[in-house]
Amino acid sequence: MAEITGKDRIRACMKRTIADRIPVGIIMGPFTAKVFGCSLKDYLTDSKKLAEATIASYELFQQDSVSISMDIFKEAEAVGTELEFFEDSVPRVKRHILAQKSALSSLKLPRPESSGRYPIYIEACQAAAKILKDCAFSGTVTGPWTIGANLRGAQELIFDSMDDPGFVEELMKFTTEVTKILGAGILAAGVSLGMGEAASSCSLISPAIYRRFIKPYHQEIVRFFREKKASLSMHVCGFIDPIMADLMDLGLVALSLDSPSSLQKMVEISQKKIVLVGNVATSLFVNGTRDEMETAVKECIRLAAPGGAYILSSGCELPYNASPDMAKCFIRAAKEYGKAERIGS
Repeated sequence: MAEITGKDRIRACMKRTIADRIPVGIIMGPFTAKVFGCSLKDYLTDSKKLAEATIASYELFQQDSVSISMDIFKEAEAVGTELEFFEDSVPRVKRHILAQKSALSSLKLPRPESSGRYPIYIEACQAAAKILKDCAFSGTVTGPWTIGANLRGAQELIFDSMDDPGFVEELMKFTTEVTKILGAGILAAGVSLGMGEAASSCSLISPAIYRRFIKPYHQEIVRFFREKKASLSMHVCGFIDPIMADLMDLGLVALSLDSPSSLQKMVEISQKKIVLVGNVATSLFVNGTRDEMETAVKECIRLAAPGGAYILSSGCELPYNASPDMAKCFIRAAKEYGKAERIGS
């Protein structure tokens, strides 16, 4: 009998069944560079190191789902934003390119093969995909609201939604095209696609802002990729309870939710209509105990695993100072308590 792979577990999950156990993933983020032993600056600017670090992290943890992680600024950079890089922390925007709103009319749409670090990212996706055959492997594009926040500034964009809604609409039209173009470039590289929308949760914005300025563009993006015969998953950081029903309307194949959000509520709302991913607190990967990690894993499995359509994962990307030992503890607990014969027991 052939060995069950991570891809097999994800396929079973999508079919609302469970293979030998539920699938498990980790949103690695900058922690990948730490595992590999290179600086974050090198990891984020060198396609070879980005690919090799992604492969090394998979070989260490053997998760079923792997997403190649760069940073949430790569799309804004592709439009022209200048970033400052550091050896051991994520990049920082030097100056918001839309500090003056009038600059919007001069922005040009990017090209995945030539804009910013996107060629580096695409090359790394292709290199890693050649090696990572047994897991479900995907790339990530940043969503339109987060791109807009990186171009304009998050606080300024929120104020604009009240003071100049017309500008926000024009900006969202532009950034939606950016997400489509660059996401299509990732798909063309031969890997699956997820969208990260870090800034669109109710930890930062109101439900009203989401419904007026973001949801219509999320729906447009889902339709765009569906027409390309590609399903889209999405990750949102922070607290999403007030907009869970709105997110269900989008037509996503999977939704990754962070630990501030209620997994139980999302299970009740989704009714297995989409795959849920999450949502073990990332703080446990930094300073949790083995018992705390096992308790969190078992609770997520209890809430979401029966009936399939669930991938156990960290709620968000791991901090750079996460502990490899706690990540291993998470994987061990997931593989033990997520066994098919234990689900629902």
